[in-house]
Amino acid sequence: MKLLKFFLFTLILQTSAMGQTQLSRWEKGFLDIHFISTGRGNSAFYVMPDGTTLLVDMGELPSNNDGRGSPAVPDSSKSAAQWVADYIQQFHPDEKKAALDYALITHYHGDHMGSAREAQQTHQEGKYKLFGITELGSIIPIRKLIDRGYDHPLDFREAAKEPRSGSMRGLGQFEDYWKFIEYQKKTNGLVYEKFRVGSVSQFQLIKSREYADFTIKNLFANGDVAGIYDTTVAVRKFKKGEMVDENNLSCGIKISYGKFDFYTGGDIPGIGHTGEADFFSMESYAAPVIGQVDVATLNHHGNRDSQNEYFVRTLQPRVWIGQSWTVRHPGEEVVRRITSRFVYPGERDLFTNFLHPANRTFLGSMAEEHYQSTSGHIVLRVQVKGDQYDIFILDDKTTERSVIGRFSYLSR
Repeated sequence: MKLLKFFLFTLILQTSAMGQTQLSRWEKGFLDIHFISTGRGNSAFYVMPDGTTLLVDMGELPSNNDGRGSPAVPDSSKSAAQWVADYIQQFHPDEKKAALDYALITHYHGDHMGSAREAQQTHQEGKYKLFGITELGSIIPIRKLIDRGYDHPLDFREAAKEPRSGSMRGLGQFEDYWKFIEYQKKTNGLVYEKFRVGSVSQFQLIKSREYADFTIKNLFANGDVAGIYDTTVAVRKFKKGEMVDENNLSCGIKISYGKFDFYTGGDIPGIGHTGEADFFSMESYAAPVIGQVDVATLNHHGNRDSQNEYFVRTLQPRVWIGQSWTVRHPGEEVVRRITSRFVYPGERDLFTNFLHPANRTFLGSMAEEHYQSTSGHIVLRVQVKGDQYDIFILDDKTTERSVIGRFSYLSR
């Protein structure tokens, strides 16, 4: 496998030296997942085997000039939402006529939905600020928007009526988010739904019914966790009215396509306040329903409160993908756990949109040994029937987004 990856990577470099190589177009039967690098937060664009499309998150944090974060890529001439729209229009099956069948906001943090503080303009007709998902959805039509829901465990609409202090100060951007939803409902037919834990039908293939071996299971949201073998809710962690850290309320999904399995779950934590594994954490509750997968994204960008040993041992992915944008991503102890042969056997490769130079130096040999790529857009392409998959790295410094690396794997 190492030899195959080295050959493919060398071939790409040789081809690039002669002329830039572009990612081949999505074809029917492919599952493409693009982890888009903006330097401002998470955004992933999915094209399913029949051409159904999904956006997971549209993060956009304010610019950071203190040296701890990623620079805006490819540059700061556009907002993160504008760059993501440009990216989608390049790789969407319908190109410039792109529309999104689904959009999922995993939780209500600025690096996943956008921040009103970053807004420079207001939508002229809808009267909502343009940031993150509200700006992206004003450029590219969204047919169905799904999030965890604003009413559990704490009802944000009721909380927004009260004087804001502490952790409640960020509620102001919800007023713009809700204005966006209502305006898009009335003018463009947007459908809004609350994420249904346990469902295997909320994210359906809508262009073809021929892929019976493709499913998306809704794993968890708001502290509720699905059953392993059915669509029931097995765990309800938080009570109505309870004030809970937003990361704990993230939505998570598992995609299965033939032999291939993929997991992504927002920012759920798994480590307690003293640095030990928390067996009552969302990671620990969620791990059994996820099971073994081929590819997993790092929870919470690989922050130090994530990827506890039980969670890592349960999932055992061949590939870990980090959606990173700051010097804190990932924590050293997280890298130790996900690369340890004592936690689970076999090879595994790490990819990230951005690894801060200071963190790369700090990680030292761990980074050199396990990271196959430390910058760029990351494209996961699962081949027809899910028997094998590739990871492509695209240059995030230019709008051409040329291929600069390719790595191939067999599904388990």
